[in-house]
Amino acid sequence: MESKTTLSDKGIRSITAETVLESMTEGFYLLDENLKIDYINEIAEKAIGIKRQEVIGRCIHTVLPELKGSQLEQQFKFSLETKSSFEFEEQFGSLKTWFHLKLIPLKRGGVAVYFHNIDKQKKLEQKLTDYAYRDDLTGLPNRRKMTEIAYEMKEKEKKFTFFYINLDNLKFINALYNYTSGDKVVISVAERLQRLAENHCHIGRLEGDEFIVVRESEPGDRLADFAEELLKIFKEPFVLADFQSAYVSASIGIACIPFDTKRLRDLVTLAETAMYEAKKEKGPSYAFYRPTMKANRERRVMIERSLMDSLADSGFYFAVQPQISGGGKNLSGIEVLARWNHPVLGELSPLEFIDVAEQSGKIAYLTTYLLHGVFKLIKDWERKYGWNVKTAINMTPSLLANSVFFEEFFMLLEQYDIKPALIEVELTEHAEMAYSDTTMRNLELCRDKGISIAIDDFGTGFSMISYLTQFPINKIKIDRYFIRKIGQDAKSEAVLKSLIHLAQSIDCELLAEGVERPEEVRFLTENSCTSFQGYYYDKPLKIKDFEIKYLETM
Repeated sequence: MESKTTLSDKGIRSITAETVLESMTEGFYLLDENLKIDYINEIAEKAIGIKRQEVIGRCIHTVLPELKGSQLEQQFKFSLETKSSFEFEEQFGSLKTWFHLKLIPLKRGGVAVYFHNIDKQKKLEQKLTDYAYRDDLTGLPNRRKMTEIAYEMKEKEKKFTFFYINLDNLKFINALYNYTSGDKVVISVAERLQRLAENHCHIGRLEGDEFIVVRESEPGDRLADFAEELLKIFKEPFVLADFQSAYVSASIGIACIPFDTKRLRDLVTLAETAMYEAKKEKGPSYAFYRPTMKANRERRVMIERSLMDSLADSGFYFAVQPQISGGGKNLSGIEVLARWNHPVLGELSPLEFIDVAEQSGKIAYLTTYLLHGVFKLIKDWERKYGWNVKTAINMTPSLLANSVFFEEFFMLLEQYDIKPALIEVELTEHAEMAYSDTTMRNLELCRDKGISIAIDDFGTGFSMISYLTQFPINKIKIDRYFIRKIGQDAKSEAVLKSLIHLAQSIDCELLAEGVERPEEVRFLTENSCTSFQGYYYDKPLKIKDFEIKYLETM
């Protein structure tokens, strides 16, 4: 019986190996035992960028010169020798592209190479890696990556040092301007730090206002010299997002492996502890970790935790210091001074716990608690003694730029029915203070309500003239530095006279603080300054002592 050939049979016979290879979505080429190209499909032809008729019969080294001596060439040879299949990923230098490759040795000799482009996949993986190991804002390695770098160095038994960098006044810049300005500062700091990066020095950002430098130790290396190099980058001002500029101060803590500890997990803590010690110095500074600092760090942590508890039960209170005028006869006002008799640590310095409150973001909570007590006391004094003099309350730069805090401040004035004219907001002339729309708006609201604005420690800051032109100042408190120089330094006396004249010329009230000697009172009086605050008249007094001395005898 005659067999019939169907159309489908003809179709199957017409499918050749070449048809299959050309219809593949993968690149394919055949290499003989000498690594000469026997065949290459269209996908591979496009990937290499050379016509197939130009590469058939040529050694693959002449087509891809960078293959010579490479790991990929070794894979080709090993597959040929062992008759083993391999599957792996490789990036070709000239093509700058990642490929997934599969090598299959042939029985007759040679090797079949299948490959496909995985560049998009690799770029996606790289983005995910960057997300996991890079800081979004600066592009620097993040805490996780810096930990890996340090761990690898420790595994290789290398000696290295952590430089823990904290930007002292970034919170002030965020409060005074906006977070965009703060971000601009962080990016600029990162750029300046990266100039110091090298093979044995790695720069990273931990979070917020904290950076870390991991530096491998070298023979003859002086860590103090490198710390000085780090501080140099903060000598020039930083341009903010709104084209204004601000100086940024930094504190650096330094700890080493294996000198300070052999455990990597402790090193950041030790460097951070040293950083807080450096913060005690005014302006940019650094400190090496010392075992004695551990107690200071634990003390700071205890204070910070206590700020989370009820202040009413923690020994927090306030004292008042009299302000005297009229030739030393009249009580013209008082300044409220926060105090803390901690149940465990005892009497704390205001500089210490206020700094912790600022750094931990608890200063608004602390000050609001203080205001409740002060306003309640004022109402009691009004009722008992007819109290009618000003009460000065200190506010930090971050508070002055905090609109939410001022809303509560004004609400408390109404709640306690306090006359605004009896309240004076006292701001300190810090280098961190600068003009900001929010600060100006808050101070203008105070002025509009009749609250007086005083500038404390006047004369020692670099921006005193700009303060007087920018802010609605009612009173100037001359810094005690100049008062102490009376009778001792003619130049300081000349400056003091100029400050008194300046205050009078712009119609500001004037008060000398830190007055302790009769010759100081005499000099000031002779030069038309007749309001004083200082130990010559009285130290800060507890409320009951103040009442007995100044109110019950009125």
